[in-house]
Amino acid sequence: MEEKVKAPFLKPALIYGAILGVASVLVGLILYFMDMSTAKWAMWPTLVIGIAAMVYCLVAYRNEYLGGFASYGQIFKMAIVIGIIASIIGAIYTYLLYGVLDPDLIDKVRIAAEERIMNNPRIPESYYDQAMERLETSLTVKRMIMNSLIWGTVANAILGLIISAFVKKEQKADIPV
Repeated sequence: MEEKVKAPFLKPALIYGAILGVASVLVGLILYFMDMSTAKWAMWPTLVIGIAAMVYCLVAYRNEYLGGFASYGQIFKMAIVIGIIASIIGAIYTYLLYGVLDPDLIDKVRIAAEERIMNNPRIPESYYDQAMERLETSLTVKRMIMNSLIWGTVANAILGLIISAFVKKEQKADIPV
């Protein structure tokens, strides 16, 4: 009977989580320095690069640590941990950006969000005050860090569910004919 070799998990999870987290931070910094972090379209390049980085990390984990073959569960478990680590890095970046480097950026984000609300014809005027109150409570550094941790992890888990289905590669058993 063959023994299964236990593949390392924590070290590659930390490495690949750092890769995904740093890639996301770099995109955020590029958008920030180009003064485009409040642009409506800015989330799309971040999403595309995040997906590409997650795919790269999961394929690299499968090939480097699992001998080229991995079950859906192995890949998904790694995706979850990578997502958690990347979300922690993202939360640290959020704190540094909004709390230390540019505290006025929250006001810029608030103004951009208010303009989107006011210019959206689907939002009735009676809802404006309520929407502005929600903006006031949600656009704080503490709330943004919590959202980064929670929603970053959830988004990465959803991406991991989908990406794992494509990255898994089951080893076929040799069946004598």
